[in-house]
Amino acid sequence: MPPSTSTTASEVLAQALALPEAERALVVAELVASLPDDDSNDPAEMAEIDRRLERHRQGLSVARPWPEVYAELEARLQAARSAPAR
Repeated sequence: MPPSTSTTASEVLAQALALPEAERALVVAELVASLPDDDSNDPAEMAEIDRRLERHRQGLSVARPWPEVYAELEARLQAARSAPAR
């Protein structure tokens, strides 16, 4: 594309944010899939993942449905946005 007609990342982001939720999710999935795999997993991170998974399998942790967690995070974000600036 000639420089005068190129689309900037901020323009693409603005267009993507205007999409319905399902289409935004598709765009995100495609963008993430386009990134190279990170094969440099940190051993400490992997150990933590294994520890958490084992605790879950033993019934020592509580899993919550994603819609419930999402709703809570959304409410907290909205509260933070509407709180007076310090």
